[in-house]
Amino acid sequence: MKKYFCIKTILLLAICGIVSCSTEQKVPENNEDVSESSAISNLDKFDAYTQKFTDATLITQNHATGHVGDFFFTHWKDGGSASLQLDTDGSFGVSWEGGGYNYVGGPGWHYGDEDRVIGYRFDEESGASYITLYGWGYDETMPESDPAHLVEYYVLQRWTYDPSQNGEYGTTFMSNGIEYSTYRSVRENKPSINGPSTFYQYWSKPAQQQPLEEDHEIIFTDHVQAWAESGWIIPDMNNLNASDDPTYQVMAVEVFNPGQDGTASGQVWDAKAQ
Repeated sequence: MKKYFCIKTILLLAICGIVSCSTEQKVPENNEDVSESSAISNLDKFDAYTQKFTDATLITQNHATGHVGDFFFTHWKDGGSASLQLDTDGSFGVSWEGGGYNYVGGPGWHYGDEDRVIGYRFDEESGASYITLYGWGYDETMPESDPAHLVEYYVLQRWTYDPSQNGEYGTTFMSNGIEYSTYRSVRENKPSINGPSTFYQYWSKPAQQQPLEEDHEIIFTDHVQAWAESGWIIPDMNNLNASDDPTYQVMAVEVFNPGQDGTASGQVWDAKAQ
C-alpha cells in the first residue's frame, strides 16, 4: 500500500505558514544564482526557479520548478491563490481559492519519456478543471511559425471542462483497457515553456472519467503512437533549450477561473521502474 497525503496536513501547513520540514524555501529574485548545494545537474540554465528540497515542502509563489527528493515539480499561476504541497515519495496536494486565474502544478519528472509508465492515485479532488498527465515537447530546429515546434500535451483522467469541444479530432484507441480519443487545438501567442508562443495542444481524452481512490497506470507510449497516427508531429520531449522551463512531464492539477475553493491530493510514481 502506498503512502498518500492527508489534506488536513496540507491545510495545517498552509495555516501555520510552514514551507518545509527542515529546508527553508529559497525563492530566487532578479535571477540570482541558486546556491551550489541546491543546483540540479543538467538544469543549471533554469536556476532562477529550480530548487532542491530533501523534505516535505509547500510552494506558494507564482512560478516555481525544482525537485523534492527525486521528483521534479512545476507550480505556475497567473494570479489568484493556489499552493502545492509535496513530499519526497511523490505524494502531493493542491489547494486553490476561487477567482479569475489559471493554475497548473504537480510532481513528476523534468523530461518526458515516451517509454514511461506513470502510476498515480487521487484520493480526493473537488472539481479541478483537469486531472491529467501533463507535459511539453520542443524542437528549436523547426520554424516558430509552425505550431508543431512546441507542443503542450494532456492525457486526461478527470475533468470538469471538456477540451474536445474546440479541438480537431484525431483517432480513437485503446490503452491499458481504456478507450481514448485524441484531439488537437492551437494556442496563439500564449504563455509556454519558451515564452509567449504559438503552439499545439495534444489531448488524449478517455471515454469515461477515471475513479478516485484507486491506483492507475498511464502507458505513455500508447498516447505518443496515437498522436503520431493522427498525423501530428511529436517534438523532442527531453530538451533543455527552451527559455523558461525544461520539457517536464508531471501528474498535474489544473484549474482555470475556479468558481469556488477546492483541493486535490494524491501520489505519482514510476510504474515501469517497480
